[in-house]
Amino acid sequence: MNLNLTPGEKVFYKALPEVVNQQGTVISADDETIVLGVEAGQGIAAGKHVMISWEDQQCFAEVVGETGDALTLRPIWSNGREYFRIDDVVPMVVRKVEENEPLNVSRSIPFFDVGVLAAEAPDIDIHPKLWQMLVNIQTMLGMLLERFDLETAGFLQSEKKRVNMSATGMRFQTRERYAVGDKLEIKMLLPARPPFGVLVYGDVIRADDMGDGENEIALRYCDIGDDLRDEIIQYSLMRQREIIRNSRK
Repeated sequence: MNLNLTPGEKVFYKALPEVVNQQGTVISADDETIVLGVEAGQGIAAGKHVMISWEDQQCFAEVVGETGDALTLRPIWSNGREYFRIDDVVPMVVRKVEENEPLNVSRSIPFFDVGVLAAEAPDIDIHPKLWQMLVNIQTMLGMLLERFDLETAGFLQSEKKRVNMSATGMRFQTRERYAVGDKLEIKMLLPARPPFGVLVYGDVIRADDMGDGENEIALRYCDIGDDLRDEIIQYSLMRQREIIRNSRK
């Protein structure tokens, strides 16, 4: 991964999901590792994910080491090039965009989060039956709000599809036929905590006949902002950790 970083170069960085940039200094950088000098005492531990910005470039990286005033990072993704992908199964709604049809803005679609009450009453002054009633009411409210969110965002007719997703595009299989050059509108429901939807547009760059009526579509996102790209990357990293953790059980 050619990052065009040189020792002594000043960069901005932030530990996701923080929004405030800090300034650091490149100590060393190669295809596999970046060592970044930072202000001591920030507590950015191994396993955290960091976004680095310099000139007109960006890089997402995972912290693999920390020594107080330096971070050792493993680059994951840089400036629209596909270095990190995740296989997942997500509910999707796919629609072909007609020629000259005006497009909406690619964006995330947050859902209402009612939170979670503890199953047991936290205080002896609250009667356990009353507390259980509150827990049940909250659960029912959460289900109603979730259905309302799904209906409002157009996800009730979604179909679960196996996807291979990155920050710049995705592959998925479908029984619908699309051609290279078609523009598609994709709505994905990403099962994070809380879940959130994603509306993106993309151009079909490959369409392969897989047999038995199945087609594999490769899509490159178009007009996707940095904030939405950040959310997709963070979700993908979270899912990768979940998959690795579950595989060890």
